[in-house]
Amino acid sequence: MAAPLLTAAALSLAGVVAGADDQFLLPGPTLILLVITAMTLIYSMQLSYNARYYFYTFADLEDWFKGVGDGSAPNSYVRSQHKLAQRMWRTRNAKAVAFYNIGTLLLGLGVTASLAPPDCGKQTLCRWIAAGIVLAGSIADAIWILRMKPPAGADEIP
Repeated sequence: MAAPLLTAAALSLAGVVAGADDQFLLPGPTLILLVITAMTLIYSMQLSYNARYYFYTFADLEDWFKGVGDGSAPNSYVRSQHKLAQRMWRTRNAKAVAFYNIGTLLLGLGVTASLAPPDCGKQTLCRWIAAGIVLAGSIADAIWILRMKPPAGADEIP
């Protein structure tokens, strides 16, 4: 998962903005945007790790029940527990994906904001071009996120 690296990028850039606020067009809002980005990506990681707890196969669950007590758990009970775990995994994983997607979009906007040159800055044209390129990529990312649909059966646990 790329979230830890993207979080580090957001926090590193936030540190740069915080330390050289005269080099940025809107340092305060840019700093806030980058910190929100990092927190969103961290939350996506936490959700993903929590979802992983419920990601296992029916055979795994059967093996676990054999190791408990006399191993005579009814098959219907084991199946109901597996269906519950699948539902829990799907729900939590979907939230993790949503927060990750929001985080990547916010990171693009934060980078765009950090590239916008201050009024007295040098490299004005190059910084505006770079900001425009990142903004275009962020818009493409937003369109992709909105149009993205998981393939049939993608939420099924093997």
